[in-house]
Amino acid sequence: MAKLGVAWSRGRDAVKTRAALRRWSRHANTAPARVEVLVYFGSGVQYLYQLRDWLQPLETLAQQTTVAIAVRDPRVAVQLQPQTSLPVVLTRWLLDVDAVMTKNNPRVILYVNQNVFNFDLLAYAAPSHVFLSHGESDKVYMVSNQAKAYDKTFVAGQAAVDRYKAALHDFDTNAKLEVIGRPQLSIAQNPPADLPHTDRKTVVYAPTTEGSGEFMEYGSLASHGVRLVEQLITEYRVIFRPHPQAGRRLHSHATAKDAISTLLTPPHYVDTTPRFGWQEQVADALVCDISAVAIDWLPTGKPLVVTKPISRAPILDQGLLSDIALLPPDGDVLQALDEVDTAKLHKWADYYFAPGDVSTFVDAVLRLR
Repeated sequence: MAKLGVAWSRGRDAVKTRAALRRWSRHANTAPARVEVLVYFGSGVQYLYQLRDWLQPLETLAQQTTVAIAVRDPRVAVQLQPQTSLPVVLTRWLLDVDAVMTKNNPRVILYVNQNVFNFDLLAYAAPSHVFLSHGESDKVYMVSNQAKAYDKTFVAGQAAVDRYKAALHDFDTNAKLEVIGRPQLSIAQNPPADLPHTDRKTVVYAPTTEGSGEFMEYGSLASHGVRLVEQLITEYRVIFRPHPQAGRRLHSHATAKDAISTLLTPPHYVDTTPRFGWQEQVADALVCDISAVAIDWLPTGKPLVVTKPISRAPILDQGLLSDIALLPPDGDVLQALDEVDTAKLHKWADYYFAPGDVSTFVDAVLRLR
């Protein structure tokens, strides 16, 4: 039965891919004759959120140089094109990659994740290859040895520099790392129009994905989620923001996600908006897992509670995680929120994020042309 399920899933994906190719052939746009900065995204639609986080900074960059996005999956191309003013180019095969590289001769190539298909572009020696990542967090993912493959890695602040120094051998942090701050934090976002009004205090619960395996299982949905939300709704309006990948691998996470969504009648809110950011304006506190959401919250100076993973996912013994108590599955989240030392959190914000905005990112890319 398992083999039949896999075969059915692959067949369904093939049908969707062919349909996307037909749509793309009718609506495809083309890159300009010369592209100085190429953004490469080799992942599928389920990871599009990783690229979406960079679209606004990239569109600002495009005001000063030519920028295009090359994607591998036609379904990504179809979904991405209406979301950005940047040209989207489909590079499904190695021949397509070579055609884009030969025609456009980009000076800089940017990557937002560590997809194995990145190596299709890393084979070209002439451009400057830059890893951006899609957030700043204390997950072990953030110190991958894959960083050595890139000419530069843009990082948010001193925390990332120290993380790389501690983890990687023969890695010159002075030469390889460029500190640019977190440009997304300087981009204002409006709350969604359908967010209900309430006089209650608001807390965001934003669990991360269950990860690709036990070593990356930082997500709290199955272990903490339902009990935690049941406590929160007694005193707060809850904005529940599940990760876009929540429940994709583990049925227990999908079940918990559905159970929590059922609990949240008005004025609570199930958040499916494209980006995290507006929540910082309307919420009084955040409960989340070890993820980029926790770090992005620090500059608000508002209460933050981080859950303790129950898996073998490693917890780095430096930075914020060395200085706060993580919430166990049977913990009292209301008490934990009351006991947060917000002055301590604000101190950590300066460690994770160097001063900078979108122009800092733009200038860093332009210097590499």
